[in-house]
Amino acid sequence: MMITINEDNLFAVIIKGSLGLVVFLTLAGWALFSVKVGLGALAGGCIAIANFFWIRNVLERILGQLPSNATTYAQLRFIARLSITGMLLYFIITSGWFSLAGIFVGLSVIVINIIALSIYSALRAGG
Repeated sequence: MMITINEDNLFAVIIKGSLGLVVFLTLAGWALFSVKVGLGALAGGCIAIANFFWIRNVLERILGQLPSNATTYAQLRFIARLSITGMLLYFIITSGWFSLAGIFVGLSVIVINIIALSIYSALRAGG
């Protein structure tokens, strides 16, 4: 079964692929290394996916606003997202329950998935 990826379903494909990758990395980290690595991959992946959702939501709202309001709105949301993510990562890292390597791998799931989709699309197009 061939999945057609277009502008309408690209976000859903990225999210589904990233969720699948988080599950795989969590189970692989747990089975091959330790529970801490698996938990780190899970925590990092959840943070990455939540950030991706948040960025998309902010962009949709910005595009629907007047240009004068959009700049302030974007700056405040960026600072809020960065601050909340930073505090969350601080508490996760200092808790001692998660592997730092697992967290880094988990935080990379969106990027890994976008690169894989780009390669897939290029190969499908004959490039």
